[in-house]
Amino acid sequence: MVSVIIPTFNRARLVGAAVDSALAQDYPALEILVIDDGSRDGTRETLEKTYAGNPKIRIFYKANGGVSSARNLGIREARGEFIAFLDADDVWLPGKLSLQLECLRRFPEAGMVWTAMAAVDGDRRVLHERYLRKMYSAYKYYPTSRQLFAAGLREDRIGDAEAFSGDIFSPMVLGNLVHTSTVLLRRERQLKAGFFDEARRTGEDYPFHLNTCREGPVAYVDAATIRYSVGLPDALTAPDKMIQIALNFLATMEGTLARDRGRISLPAALIRERLAEAYAWVGREHQNAGRDGEARAYFIKSFRADPAEPAHLKALLATTLPPALRARLAAFKRGLRKRLA
Repeated sequence: MVSVIIPTFNRARLVGAAVDSALAQDYPALEILVIDDGSRDGTRETLEKTYAGNPKIRIFYKANGGVSSARNLGIREARGEFIAFLDADDVWLPGKLSLQLECLRRFPEAGMVWTAMAAVDGDRRVLHERYLRKMYSAYKYYPTSRQLFAAGLREDRIGDAEAFSGDIFSPMVLGNLVHTSTVLLRRERQLKAGFFDEARRTGEDYPFHLNTCREGPVAYVDAATIRYSVGLPDALTAPDKMIQIALNFLATMEGTLARDRGRISLPAALIRERLAEAYAWVGREHQNAGRDGEARAYFIKSFRADPAEPAHLKALLATTLPPALRARLAAFKRGLRKRLA
């Protein structure tokens, strides 16, 4: 059995499409656990009206505690040998589960499989057919899947899609590569990796998937199996939450380097480069929020980690300029770029 976990918060207009896309899968042995995390927009009434009595669906209601607590409740209640995640504003494409189960059959050593994805707007119009590599910046270090899975690479073809398996723990230290709504996870691997960190309201996916990859080989199918919604006003990646996402990323990377440095097979220069980028990311988000003092502290750390990168020094120097002057310089640069384009 596959247990499909759908957390939802104030998604009354969208959650039905997510549930229906799971019900439409051609794999019959599944249960769908919908976790309403304290919605106030009629989500409960929508779910009960539409799905009451459906034997494949179990609905849980809880006080608002964040997406991590909702997913963890679903994990604890799941009965399946496999666990799949689906956010309430995303939808699966037909055949997703069958494709991934076949992948895990061919790669029995893999404890998890994820896939590519397409991006859509709030009206489900496709914005980008291959969005995974665009969304997750760590892919820039691994232009091909063979490079990503170089440690213990195994590969196969499932229909028209290429599939890969191997150890990607070290690449994952550079940043998240896995999108949660694409994941199918063996229960055995989840028990080793643990749960989502409920103290994090944003950026919780990265440490969970990093722990999953830490525990052994995983697999990837190079085919889009979901439609990922972007640009919704209350999405977890909304601008007002970006500082916390950046801080959580930095904390995960620093913690992993402290704990597992001996087993991370990455060049020291690459680690310094990525750590400097993480500091600079936190600095930029503080700067965008008008917190120049905090921004300056992180840009100093960024420059110290990678002094050979001039962008870090430029960012540091920019924090010494008055905000009005900085805004005028930025406007001038934008105008210059337009004239040169």
